Amino acid sequence: MSLIRVITATAELLDKTSRMRPGRSWDDPALEQALRQVRAGRLEPGLELVRQARDDHEVRALRVEQLGIAARAHTEALLRLAGDDPDALLWLGAARIRQAWAIRGGSYAAYVGEQRFARFHEVLADAAVPLRQAAEARPDDPVPWERLQWHALGAQAGRQELDRLWAELTARAPHLYLGHYTRVQVLCGKWHGSDGEVLAFARHAADAAPPGDPVTAALALAHFEVAWGRIGESERTAREILEGYFGDPEVAGPLVAAADKWREGARPHPRALDAAHLFGAALYHGGHLTGAQRLLEGLGRRMPENQPWAVGSLLPGRHYARVRRDLGLAWR
Repeated sequence: MSLIRVITATAELLDKTSRMRPGRSWDDPALEQALRQVRAGRLEPGLELVRQARDDHEVRALRVEQLGIAARAHTEALLRLAGDDPDALLWLGAARIRQAWAIRGGSYAAYVGEQRFARFHEVLADAAVPLRQAAEARPDDPVPWERLQWHALGAQAGRQELDRLWAELTARAPHLYLGHYTRVQVLCGKWHGSDGEVLAFARHAADAAPPGDPVTAALALAHFEVAWGRIGESERTAREILEGYFGDPEVAGPLVAAADKWREGARPHPRALDAAHLFGAALYHGGHLTGAQRLLEGLGRRMPENQPWAVGSLLPGRHYARVRRDLGLAWR
């Protein structure tokens, strides 16, 4: 095992002692219950949840994403279950994508060996067919197109194909939260864009979003991606870089306005917790502590797996816990 993988594994083990719930910054009690069954190999409850969400794109996207993670070790059983069922085919494609990325790991490409890369691409190639079949069977469903973004990103399909998939997705759901989350990744400098492009995209997304829609948090997500790229390029600590970046009035002002736009019209949404974390962390690092308190106070131990708390920290759970202590927020 390489040194970088040893360090990462050790950090993940230490972070588990923080008692946080990474990857749970969403709200869907039925999904929470089904995930335990799916991880144990009982797939029918998960498939029923995907079917139930056919008319709610946000819930369907969330369930397919999370059930894909839970079923990544059960893709053969899911294949036998799928047949020509578009809901099962969608889930199968999502699970294969997660299976492939689990093989690859989260390291930079330079730290991924040839054998792992070969196996990654082999499994990833099998994900596209069921996703396209699901898209053909249900032409109005945006979720297959959202998952195809991650497939194309891993398959190195290129910017033209990624732009085509984005057009297909937004023609069906112009404000889909998960779709925008993935598009931010596509437009980052580390993938197929630049700091300027991803920030311009996120500003437009926040401006175009209906009041109360958490997709406005795409602006905070894009800023964290840009800030992350600056860590390691300076002798300053990650905390100093984040405070300097988010303390810039040209960054902080639009973020505060976007957070207010979301909070003032807030409505029930399965991704509201994720938006609260993104905006709360951005306001905290920018010195807007009262606003950060309001956003983070009711979140408890449920937190995103990556941004914002993983930016500049190998221990995101402890990072989040420290911020709550700094803000004087009690656990619930």
